[in-house]
Amino acid sequence: MRPLEMLRAAYGVTELLAPGSLERLLVGTVADDRARVVIRILGARHLLQAMVTARGGPTLRRLGGGVDTLHALSMAALAATDPKRRRAAAVNAAIALAFAAGEWR
Repeated sequence: MRPLEMLRAAYGVTELLAPGSLERLLVGTVADDRARVVIRILGARHLLQAMVTARGGPTLRRLGGGVDTLHALSMAALAATDPKRRRAAAVNAAIALAFAAGEWR
């Protein structure tokens, strides 16, 4: 498993097990119930993506990078439309773009 997949898996597990703590650490805010549910879903996606891209070749990694890019775009849209979640969405978009860049390198 490449370091990127290990980092992604660890991030996903953290999102699954401690979504409120992760948001407080990264954003400085307390996640509400809805946000914690979404964070857990995204954590499951990151964990699944880490397992899939670890076993696949360059094509799967590029597809994973595409998924990360779409996620970043959705977070940018959320940041533009929801002032309450703007900071969390912007941080999440930056993380998704970092994962995308790692998959495409």
